[in-house]
Amino acid sequence: MSAPLADASLVESIDAFFARRVSPELAAEVERTGALPAEVWNELEGLGFTLVGISEESGGSGGSLLDAMSIVIAAGAHAAPLPLAESYAAAWLLEQAGLEIPSGPLTFVPGTTADTLDCQADRARGTVHRVPWGRGVSAVVAVAEHPEGWRVTVLDPAQATLTPGADLAGTPSDSLTFEADGVIGSGLVFLAEDPRWRLGLARTAQMAGALSGILGLTVRYTGEREQFGRPIRAFQAVQEHIVTIAEAAEITTMSVWRAALASQERPSSFEIAAAKLVATESALHSVRAAHQAHGAIGMTREYPLHLYTRRLHAWRQELGTELALAGALGRAVRESGSITTPVADGDHGVEVPWPTT
Repeated sequence: MSAPLADASLVESIDAFFARRVSPELAAEVERTGALPAEVWNELEGLGFTLVGISEESGGSGGSLLDAMSIVIAAGAHAAPLPLAESYAAAWLLEQAGLEIPSGPLTFVPGTTADTLDCQADRARGTVHRVPWGRGVSAVVAVAEHPEGWRVTVLDPAQATLTPGADLAGTPSDSLTFEADGVIGSGLVFLAEDPRWRLGLARTAQMAGALSGILGLTVRYTGEREQFGRPIRAFQAVQEHIVTIAEAAEITTMSVWRAALASQERPSSFEIAAAKLVATESALHSVRAAHQAHGAIGMTREYPLHLYTRRLHAWRQELGTELALAGALGRAVRESGSITTPVADGDHGVEVPWPTT
């Protein structure tokens, strides 16, 4: 599912790359060791895919936000165990702040209520939790509110005390404690909304890709598996499962494109929050339908369905749970004075606060 306004050749190239370089065996190795697959990342970086959507003047590969989201969707569709969403969001924020973008994989501090990190221009002290790929990246980007906008801090994870962790999919999700050292760069930037929404958009794009990956697996399996002399896909009950997944993948992808298009023009926290809520709800229904369509094989580690379903369950709890997003959206609509305003008005100015969890 590619965006009609994204570069078609880019979409084809990145899909071919993931088909060639990403496999269930690679994902299993990452889960076992917790190590980022550096060889795959270096090749991806060498081809310029990791900084699509970042201007060439800032050291990126150029291209639009839609192009960047196409790459992240493809990563989700192939269950690529790589921090592409985090790297894009971090690099975008560094570009906005006029800071140098380090080479190598980056990650973005999502922010939790348990975090105690205090960043100044030349020092950082405290702990951040649930940092995706914290142990395997070259730099960690943190952001905090400031009277003049947002303070953006680039941190060296090698200078932190690391407490390893993992999410439900086995992807590294670490805690990092800084004592004083570790600041690589720092700057202030004025942005009209919380920059973490850009990470929320990228994660939602990953979820859209994972849903399309589930659809592909389910269609293929139900076409190959036979019962009573015909493919099980011919049975109405199985067809209903496939339709459920297809609808969820399509509506989530459309929500991502709508939010990305809005983000190119104006603050779009409302659209991104709505897209993440759609993805969260779609994931719940699709995972259930996919496992029902696959039967017992869907529960085995040898079959790749779990690479998608476990990721989706992990991502459902990140960057705004279903309850947090629904509540935030409801309050934003109430305060707008009209339920039609944020839906129909192309420049509605409705802001949704970042749902820190």
